[in-house]
Amino acid sequence: NTLVLDGGDTFHGQTIATLNKGESIAKIMNTIGYDAMAPGNHDFNYGYERLVELDGITNFPILSANVVKSDGSSLLTPYVVKEIAGVKVGIFGLTTPETTYKTHPDNVKGLTFQDPAESAKEMVEILKDQTDVIIAIAHLGMDKASVDTSIKVANEVPGIDLIVDAHSHTVLEN
Repeated sequence: NTLVLDGGDTFHGQTIATLNKGESIAKIMNTIGYDAMAPGNHDFNYGYERLVELDGITNFPILSANVVKSDGSSLLTPYVVKEIAGVKVGIFGLTTPETTYKTHPDNVKGLTFQDPAESAKEMVEILKDQTDVIIAIAHLGMDKASVDTSIKVANEVPGIDLIVDAHSHTVLEN
């Protein structure tokens, strides 16, 4: 009755990851039994095509509801529904729009990072009638200097039961 979720910046930053552009990390996550992750800005460092390839290597979905290709389709699966002990859990991913300048621009050329709060509203609308619990895996952070944060999503989007967040390395004292 456990979900293993990841908020991103997972496939880049360690020598073991860099040697094969994230594949070793994908295999480790498969071994651990991850259920889902959202990509962080550094997960685009090898180019978005490589991120899509890594999504094919993982035994779990890499989720992002707000990253859209130039043809208007989603780059990655927006959400998944998992049943755990009879509870239907909807999980969707959000990726920081800061990715457009926190990785090389060529890595995300042709992609649009839509407003996370608006994408979250769409996901809640889709998931609310088919799930018991809704979880957002967000790579948004909580930096006060950032516009699109998990705090903004929490304040503007009713219906999310839990936000698993990454990106800003914020220490929560309480």
